[in-house]
Amino acid sequence: MTDHYRVIPEFDVPPYASGRLKGTMTATHAAIQANVDNLGAGTPSRAPKFVKLLRDEKLIDDQNQSITTTNHNDAVTALQGIEHQMETNDEGVDSSSYGTYTAAGDAYTDIEQAVERLRGLLKDSVDLGASYTDKGVAYWPDSVEGPLLSACASTMELVEQRMQQASTDIQQHANHIDRSAPDNPISSAYGGTTAPLTQTWSGTSYVPPADASLVEKIKGFAANELGVTEQGTNHVNRPYNINDAWCASFATWVWKQSGIDVDWSNKNYVPSVWSDAAKQGLADSNMGAARPGDLVVFGGQHHIGVVVARDGNTITTIEGNSGDAVRQRTYNISSGNFAGVIHPPANDRTPAPV
Repeated sequence: MTDHYRVIPEFDVPPYASGRLKGTMTATHAAIQANVDNLGAGTPSRAPKFVKLLRDEKLIDDQNQSITTTNHNDAVTALQGIEHQMETNDEGVDSSSYGTYTAAGDAYTDIEQAVERLRGLLKDSVDLGASYTDKGVAYWPDSVEGPLLSACASTMELVEQRMQQASTDIQQHANHIDRSAPDNPISSAYGGTTAPLTQTWSGTSYVPPADASLVEKIKGFAANELGVTEQGTNHVNRPYNINDAWCASFATWVWKQSGIDVDWSNKNYVPSVWSDAAKQGLADSNMGAARPGDLVVFGGQHHIGVVVARDGNTITTIEGNSGDAVRQRTYNISSGNFAGVIHPPANDRTPAPV
C-alpha cells in the first residue's frame, strides 16, 4: 500500500451521475493524490500532467470546456487509462529533497483550497437533486454535468500551475542549503570528540530482548549500526539510505525501529523534523533536559543524532552521516552548539535527569 504525504478523500459522486462524470471525478482524484504525493516526495516537477491527457483524449477543449460525445463508453475507457497513469506516477513520500517542508506545505494549502471548491460545486449539484425521465430513472442532464467536467479540468490546471511553482521553490531552497550546510559533518564542526572508527559494521541485525525498555531499544538499534560507512557519495547499504545527506533518515529510522513512529512532514530533512517536533510539543531547546533516547539537533539545524548516554554535562551520541559513517561522539551540553533535543512522545518518555 502506498504511503501518502496527505490523503485526499475521494469525491462523493451520486449513483445517477453518468459513467463519464464518475470516471472524470475518479481520475481527477487520482491525479490530485499523485500530485500531492509528488509534493511530499520533493519531486513536483515529476507530477503527471492530467489536463494535457484530457485534451489529448479530446475530453476537454483548450478552454477546459467539456466536449460533448455520444460514445460514452470510449470516454470512460480513456478515463480509466488516465486514472491508471496517474496512479502509476504516484511517487509516494519517501524522499530526501531539500525544501520539501516549506514549499510542499505552502503548495498543499493552495491545492487543498482548490479541491474544496470543486467538492463544494459537486455538493451544490447534488443538493439540487437529479432530473427524472418518464420512467422514473434519475440522471443529471448535460447542463449540470458539463460545468462539473469543466471544473475538474480547471481545478487540475490550477493544481499543475501550483506544482510548477513548488518545483521552482524547492530547487531554489535546495541550492541555498547546498551552499550553506556542511556535508558529512565531523566532530570539529560542533565541538566534542569522536570515538575512533576501529571496526566495520557487524553485518548483523539487532533483535532487542523481550523485556527491553524503550531507551534500551534505541541504544541497541543505534549502536548496532556503528561502523556503517558510505559506499560512494552519500550511499549506505542500509534501510536508511536515501542517496543524500542521511543523518536525519538514520535518526528517525532508529526511533521507528524502537517503536516510535512520529509523523514528520519530511523525515529526511533536519529543519523539517525540528519544526514538526516543535509543533507537536516534542522539541526542547533546554539541553539540560537531554536524556538517553532523545534526538539531538545541532546549531543551524544542519545535523541530528541519537542521544545514547548522559553523564552530568556530557552527552554521548550515535550519529549517521558523521564523516561518511555511523559514529559515536561525546559533547559538553554547555558548548552552545545545539538547537536542542527532541523527546519521544509523552507516553514513551523516561524521567528527565535531575
